Amino acid sequence: MNAITKQHEITFSLSTIDPDKINAAAVEKVNNSLAEFAEKTRAFDRGNSQTSLALMSLTMLTGHSPYRIIRQIMAEAEQRKTALSYAQVSHAKLLAKKEKLEKEDNPVSLAKLRECIFNIDLLESKINGAFKDLAILMDTYENVKSVNNIDDWDEVAFEAEEKNFHVRRGFELMYRNLLECGRPQTATIEYTAQYGVHPQVAFKECQLYLEGVSEMIEKGIVLHSNHLEEFLDEMANKYEVFVDKTAERLYGKADFTNTDYMLTLVKEK
Repeated sequence: MNAITKQHEITFSLSTIDPDKINAAAVEKVNNSLAEFAEKTRAFDRGNSQTSLALMSLTMLTGHSPYRIIRQIMAEAEQRKTALSYAQVSHAKLLAKKEKLEKEDNPVSLAKLRECIFNIDLLESKINGAFKDLAILMDTYENVKSVNNIDDWDEVAFEAEEKNFHVRRGFELMYRNLLECGRPQTATIEYTAQYGVHPQVAFKECQLYLEGVSEMIEKGIVLHSNHLEEFLDEMANKYEVFVDKTAERLYGKADFTNTDYMLTLVKEK
């Protein structure tokens, strides 16, 4: 009966026809180092670090909107939940295969057992990574709610912030366009206009901001990126009302969304 149970017990050795084809010194080095490599690799059992997940994956295209970040958290969590759902089936199959191979006693079965145990260990590492990601996402979710004073929320609350988000996003794109190539892109012009902000107004606001920042930098003032975020917040709050005017022109009323079609979880106080 085969007695290997864990990956760190695996060593690589082959019964070759020509022993000279396998470098014995290299094999010895690999076998002596495999256990440490197997242990340390567990630190990278998921695609992102906590830092990159929180500051990149969750903020990409979200414009620092708390509800957009929450939506991204939910999307990321759903991916991990789906992966875990499939992984449990694969894990059960591998365990059944391992149990069968352990009862066999021949070179082929032993090699297959090594492969099976390696795959189980690799899968369990990925499963652990998914649980860690989910825990990180849940921590981040609580942090976002706390810093934004969100006690409870639902689809109605999400929709209520959408106007502000899109106006802010339009200014963000306008700023990036001017910084990158000195002029607004066609998509940005269309985007700002769709949410009621005259493209030339957005252009001028961002142009003045760029000039002001350049002057501060020339004076030796080191700015944090929060300075930009605060400018974008200011623009969103200043021009959010313009969305309503666009809605009135198109649909005859400012509040065109219908809460009857939304998931309502928060009880009115």
